[in-house]
Amino acid sequence: MEAIKDLSWLRQLALSSVERFDLRGYGIAVISLPPTPAHHEERFRYRLLAFDPKLGKPVLSVDLESDILGDYCLALQTAAEHRVIARYDSPPSLPEFRSRALAEAEAALPASPSLPMPSARGPARKRKRI
Repeated sequence: MEAIKDLSWLRQLALSSVERFDLRGYGIAVISLPPTPAHHEERFRYRLLAFDPKLGKPVLSVDLESDILGDYCLALQTAAEHRVIARYDSPPSLPEFRSRALAEAEAALPASPSLPMPSARGPARKRKRI
C-alpha cells in the first residue's frame, strides 16, 4: 500500500492529536484542528488517519475539510484518489465526525495492512499530464 500524498498530517499530528487507537492492525489517529487567528483558513477541521505499521505513514485519511467557498465536506483520501463523500451546511461535532469517519475507514481499509487497498473504481490508472 502507498501513503497518502498530502504531507500536512505531519504538522497536524504533532500539534493537534486528539485520540489514538488500533483498528485491524492499523494505527488510527483522530485530529481536531481548532480555528485560530493564525490558522483561520486551515483546510481541515477534523481528520482520521489510518497508518500502515510497515510504512509508518497514513494510507487513508477521512477528512472534514472546507472548500474555497467555505463549505464543509467529508472526504476520503488514499494515494490513488480523493473522493467527497458528503457535504454539510455546518460542520458536524467531533463525535459525529469520528463516528462517520470511523465507519468510512472500516469500509475502505483492507482486512489487514498487508493486503492491497480496495478501490471503488477498479485498478488505479495513471493520469496524463497536459
